[in-house]
Amino acid sequence: MPSFKETFDAIKADWAAGEKNFNIECEMLPDGMQTMCTMGNPAGDDFKLLIDAPGGLSGTNKGPSPLLVILASIGACIIAVTKFWALLMDIKIEEMKVFSRGHLNLGALFGIDDSKLPGYDKLEPVIRIKADAPEEKINELMDKVLTHCPVITNFGGATKINPKIQIKK
Repeated sequence: MPSFKETFDAIKADWAAGEKNFNIECEMLPDGMQTMCTMGNPAGDDFKLLIDAPGGLSGTNKGPSPLLVILASIGACIIAVTKFWALLMDIKIEEMKVFSRGHLNLGALFGIDDSKLPGYDKLEPVIRIKADAPEEKINELMDKVLTHCPVITNFGGATKINPKIQIKK
């Protein structure tokens, strides 16, 4: 497996080296609202993530809901991209936490008021960071992170989602 620097240098030398396709299979399970998500891994073993819902939403509460996974994705991506940019900017991150916060009203999801957004109407990650750099350099780092974080970019509406329905007979 190449190092971060080797990967970065390869893509810098040849843009096409950065082209990747990711595919995840999400399969409905019989219990509650459970879904098993299987993700391929370059090392050969698959990652698995059980997504569910709380009991009050017909789930079994055996895994996070899709909405919680969104918040986790935002926080984890901010941390990963911060680590990437810290390497590029030669900053040592001493500690970092992201508190991903989201607000929604389930009534919109249930179709009680179709004029309301059936998802988060607020996404507010709070980033706490300590690093071995002056405040200006940490702010520069975080500007790079927040403008290059793919999850923030995608949730910001930059990528159109194009569902394809395939009806099995």
